[in-house]
Amino acid sequence: MSKNFLIIYAHPNPESFNSAVKDKVISTLITRNISYQLIDLYKENYNPVLSLNELNGKVTDEIKKHQQLISASTHIIFIFPVWWFRAPAILEGFIDKTFVPGFAYRFKQIIGKYGIPVPLLKEKKVLAIITHGAPALPVKILYVNAVKYRFLLGFLSFCFNLFKCKIVQLWSVPFINEQQRNKYLSRVEKLIHRRMK
Repeated sequence: MSKNFLIIYAHPNPESFNSAVKDKVISTLITRNISYQLIDLYKENYNPVLSLNELNGKVTDEIKKHQQLISASTHIIFIFPVWWFRAPAILEGFIDKTFVPGFAYRFKQIIGKYGIPVPLLKEKKVLAIITHGAPALPVKILYVNAVKYRFLLGFLSFCFNLFKCKIVQLWSVPFINEQQRNKYLSRVEKLIHRRMK
């Protein structure tokens, strides 16, 4: 089966390190002649606000377009910074509007009216590359890595097979030197090569 990567990117600054990560992902895919699509949420001027009609199940042309890109992909890569211990609001809204029941997951009844989520996108491989302003130690120890596990258990586990999901965190990004940034970019390149297999 041919591979088709979808990059979902959320950062407003084209000079940011997140942008460098995105460019490294794309250049790595191009060198291996792997097809990809890019959803650049800020460049699209994406509106993350969930309308009442959308909450009630209306699928707009924009939602349909994004869902088609997700359906056509074999691999999905999220690239975003951590702000206030979560993804940027534009990405949170994209998740709210796009990964909806019936498309990304469904509920299976187990006891009476109670149910468990069943992923509908479980064949896809997912990689999330998350940048932090903070160092690793306080986030992992003091805050028990809430960002990672919220994204993993509060979102990815509903829609995907967790055994096919990987989250990579890059720490202290505003404070590291150019050498460390290049090491991070080399790590990203290796990650993409491994996901191609």
